[in-house]
Amino acid sequence: MALNVCIFGVSGYTGSKLLYYLDKHKQINIHGVFGNSTSGKRLGDLFENLNKSSKIKISDYKNFNFSKTDLIFSCLPNGKLQNDIIKNLDPNISIIDLSGDFRLNSKSEYQKFYNLSHSSYSLKKKFCYGLSEVNRNKIKKNKFISNPGCYPTSILLPLIPLIKEKKLKVQDIIIDSKSGISGAGKQPKIENLFTEISGNFFSYGIESHKHFPEINQEIKLINKKVSFTFVPHVLPVISGIQSTIYLEKKFNEKEYYKILKNFYMNEPFIKIYSGKKVPQIKEVQNTNNIAINVFTDQLKKKIIIVSCIDNLVKGAAGQAIQNMNIMFDFKETESLI
Repeated sequence: MALNVCIFGVSGYTGSKLLYYLDKHKQINIHGVFGNSTSGKRLGDLFENLNKSSKIKISDYKNFNFSKTDLIFSCLPNGKLQNDIIKNLDPNISIIDLSGDFRLNSKSEYQKFYNLSHSSYSLKKKFCYGLSEVNRNKIKKNKFISNPGCYPTSILLPLIPLIKEKKLKVQDIIIDSKSGISGAGKQPKIENLFTEISGNFFSYGIESHKHFPEINQEIKLINKKVSFTFVPHVLPVISGIQSTIYLEKKFNEKEYYKILKNFYMNEPFIKIYSGKKVPQIKEVQNTNNIAINVFTDQLKKKIIIVSCIDNLVKGAAGQAIQNMNIMFDFKETESLI
């Protein structure tokens, strides 16, 4: 029997990518899609790549009957789900939230780094952090998932196995991450215009970025002594993230490589490259894969890890689909490969 799914915020980059994967999923029936600026339009008028969902009209959720809904995806901007919507939904309907509203365990950090008040923080304890390959067992048992951010996904997946390995004594980390411009969302801003970003490259959020507390939270759950510096940058490409991570070298790089390889053995979306092949963004674009490899710097003092993901797929919609597949015991790769 098909799963009845609703989507909030379908017209953004993440929402449209999510819709693409749901439309071709064999176990899914999309029966509700909600938006403000596109209300009343058929999905097929906005997205010509759809098949079974093309005739569905975008509507106002306040007039929708959720009695047969099994799962809600929220692709709304930060603050919208927790402030305007979640209190009006049936608490028995499962939710996968792709915003930052329920990622952080600290209300004060949410308010500080997102610059938003939080009016539904009592619901935070219901949400599981949905880093698929790390928290799979928790995700299976949970009805409410907070999908990780794109930068944290590219950083935590390669780092967590190494931090867990006590003999490596991972402590001081430098993280240099670069993202395509779609990571900034669809809202028009001067600095995101083609004429501004084309041929350009710059750092941002150096002293305060909303993904810093998320990365810090998940690292500190494993080892409170670990500290890191995180600097994000914008690349003049549409999608993709490369994170370059620097660690103090305690063992030969082969040891780090072996730990990652063993930790993610048989994981379909985690590609640990062999030899000296450097992961590239173009190799993961439009896939739910993360590509990772391990290197040593010229002075043999640092371990360098390079990881690449598509920020709209493994960093957002693809991981959300993966989490849904885990939650409802579907084949984990369904619609993603």
